[in-house]
Amino acid sequence: MDKYVVCGRLHSFFENYYVVGMIAKCQASWAKQVEIVKQASSSITVAEDRYLFDDVMKYMSPAMFYCYFRYDSSTAYCGNYYEVLIEFADESTKKKLIKGYDYVQTGGIILEKNGEVIGHIGQMSDLFWHTFYDQYIVEDDYGTIQHARNNAKDITLQIWNDKLFKNTEQFYNFIEQILFECNVNLDLGFKMSRFESASNLKGHATKTQLCLSGNELEETPLRYFNFANYTKIPRHKYLAYYQVLEFFFTRAVKEAMFPKPNELLIIKYITNNSITASEVISWLEEITDRGSHYTEPSEKYPALIPLNVTDDVQSVATRIYTVRCSLIHSKEAPKDVNFIPNLNDEIIEKELALIKYVAQKVLYKWSNAPE
Repeated sequence: MDKYVVCGRLHSFFENYYVVGMIAKCQASWAKQVEIVKQASSSITVAEDRYLFDDVMKYMSPAMFYCYFRYDSSTAYCGNYYEVLIEFADESTKKKLIKGYDYVQTGGIILEKNGEVIGHIGQMSDLFWHTFYDQYIVEDDYGTIQHARNNAKDITLQIWNDKLFKNTEQFYNFIEQILFECNVNLDLGFKMSRFESASNLKGHATKTQLCLSGNELEETPLRYFNFANYTKIPRHKYLAYYQVLEFFFTRAVKEAMFPKPNELLIIKYITNNSITASEVISWLEEITDRGSHYTEPSEKYPALIPLNVTDDVQSVATRIYTVRCSLIHSKEAPKDVNFIPNLNDEIIEKELALIKYVAQKVLYKWSNAPE
């Protein structure tokens, strides 16, 4: 692994767990620890009833796992070995591989290619557990350990032949192909998973009060809006909010009397009649940590039209429309023009705040308006 990548991860690790000022002090001792591990792994003779990993890991610190064995936020790797966090796509698949209720016994799928066993789907390895220890175990300042996630219920896809792919892009494509063939050949549905950053937070026992408004909202667009909470998939959330706007298309066309209406024109009309430029400006000021995401040009993603709301909200409507097009269109196009499932989730998640804000304004404004 590139030393700059390791240094970056080392900085991230200590930033998460210790004060940043400790990093420089720890680097020298950490480098010595790496050498100890190298010497131990080359000198240990493993007996039949022992594992090299068990013998070596006693010399390793959590920082080493964090920096050396994380391929991405939900994949561990070591040499030619890769292990990806996945999950069951449906309850039927889960019941075919998991036996029991409180006591869990996990089955597995042996993966073969050209007559060679190249991987396995099933219970996670010790390497994966230690690499993502911070996602499963939370320790407080007094050393108390809490289990933030049940590792017995997680499954992984393991590959131990890196000759099957040449780069990161091919690796992810290979994983997708395995999941596809599990589905069509074994009728077992899986999907790639990831750790959610909020899952290992302690949380709050919030007690609050809701004062219901006097507005009676229409059932159908209200259900579209609420459907976004029924899924964790960013693109599905986005399209659910967009369908709130789309529901009122017919009404908007009749009201505006467009001679030749098109979808962008209708979106602009609905947005202009639901929200003001000053409201958008105030909203952007409230989300200072994300405001620049919406106002600065994106060199990589052409669909992210910068917001310019000094006078009107035309750019808001245009951005919403272009993101929607990049989500639903799958015609072959230059890279990053269309948002591809699982590859652009992070950027789509950042777009959810805007479309949700506009959708709620549209729902309040257009509900029960004359058709």
